[in-house]
Amino acid sequence: MGVILEIKKIKLTIFAPDPEKRLSKGLEYNINLNDNGTIVEALSILDKEMYEKPEKSIFPIYKGLIHSYLQLIWDAEENRIYEDCAVNAYGSNREFMPLQENINFNLYADSEITIVVHAD
Repeated sequence: MGVILEIKKIKLTIFAPDPEKRLSKGLEYNINLNDNGTIVEALSILDKEMYEKPEKSIFPIYKGLIHSYLQLIWDAEENRIYEDCAVNAYGSNREFMPLQENINFNLYADSEITIVVHAD
């Protein structure tokens, strides 16, 4: 008997004061991920889509230094969202998701996440 994977949808909006003005007004994405998916997995899925469809990609930005959403938002060495990012993350019933405190938090289905980069 095969394993059935549950899929959930999230809405992710990302803002950044980038010199190229690609993220200044924010970009909104709808992402499908496994039921136990985290924000890192959601960003990975988004980056994969950008890689496979370069015409939709905003990268590189910041004078060619940033090539992915993971690089922009996630500190891989510390396994956390960068401190200069503001995160609002809520489930469909307005349940708060503490993504900055717990990068491995299992995202709620139909959640809405807004990340503002360089929010300091």
